[in-house]
Amino acid sequence: MTDRNNDTNARLSQAVQSRWITAWVGLLVVLFLVPTLFLARAQRESRRLEKHTWDMMLDPSTPDPGHLPNVDVPTDRARRVTIGFYMESIHDVSLHDSRWNGVIDVWCRWKDDPAAAGGADFNPFDHLMAVSGTITNRKVLRQIHDGVDHFVLQRLWIDYSKIFPIVNFPLDRHLLMATFENSDHPRQDLLFVIDENATDVSRRVSMTGYRHVRFHAVESPHSYQTSRGLPGVAATERGTWSQARFAIVIDRFGWGLFFKMFQTLFVAVAVALLACFIKPIHVDPRFGLGVGALFAAAANSYLTGTYVPVTNEFSLADVINLLGIGTILVTLTESTISLWVYEALGNPALSRRLDRISFWTILLGFVVSLSLILAGALSQS
Repeated sequence: MTDRNNDTNARLSQAVQSRWITAWVGLLVVLFLVPTLFLARAQRESRRLEKHTWDMMLDPSTPDPGHLPNVDVPTDRARRVTIGFYMESIHDVSLHDSRWNGVIDVWCRWKDDPAAAGGADFNPFDHLMAVSGTITNRKVLRQIHDGVDHFVLQRLWIDYSKIFPIVNFPLDRHLLMATFENSDHPRQDLLFVIDENATDVSRRVSMTGYRHVRFHAVESPHSYQTSRGLPGVAATERGTWSQARFAIVIDRFGWGLFFKMFQTLFVAVAVALLACFIKPIHVDPRFGLGVGALFAAAANSYLTGTYVPVTNEFSLADVINLLGIGTILVTLTESTISLWVYEALGNPALSRRLDRISFWTILLGFVVSLSLILAGALSQS
């Protein structure tokens, strides 16, 4: 009778242990899966919003995101000026400083029209300005004046400020836009016409960490929200100018920067997981590995944060660092539970089983979570 009771208690104990292990594994799955799905969705949504924003900025019929619709002005009597672009070089793209600069060749063709704005002495390069940027230097490369036909080619050194979205960094892509207006002539007097056939990007254009993917050139109306104090004009009257936009899409190529940024984090996670193969009663190495890995992950998070400006946004780099730190904290929690099972419950076999199952569950959870987040960041939607 006693042996039968012992067998029953043993089977009951095994059943309880199995359910306990199952509950622990289920908790780990929830801890990894729920935040991962949310973060992966956020990465994917940022890609969708990015594409929508670019489409709006390159569509003359829609206002820029966050702006009021442009005021429609008649252009039937406006002087037509054909404008074209050739991006000669891009010197610097700095996410941290929110700026980029380069050298661009800009040419204009127009015909004499004494009755139009500017009269016979009209030159579209007079009062040509870079919107949200500065023309730091310029050089006339060529000019041809043949009767009523005029052609001027200038090389412009440009410096633009730009708030770069960092949600997908370091797998980011950006739209660099060189935008020009003639501040002296509103759109009803001067209308830029893009020279689509000759506009191009030099094959010599190269940027550290990025590659040129494609380019777009469009003319778009641009209405200001005020008259800017122009005499004889109502303060609330919104003037509209013809804006020539040359946009270049750049993105990261290869995975070099990604692995350089996170190699320390991945090693730290691996070191923390090695603790599962050490007896929990060996407290110093068992917990020392996790604590050391945690410090390494925290240092890696600080270093990767220096690549981008200080903002309220969470970048992909922040998300991956958070995933690594969270995984290391889970391994430390598992070590604590394993030590309690080993000493307080006096069950070394259950402790070893917990370690073995936890190792594979945590490793799989980290890999799957990382894969899902990267899939969201690489989404082309």
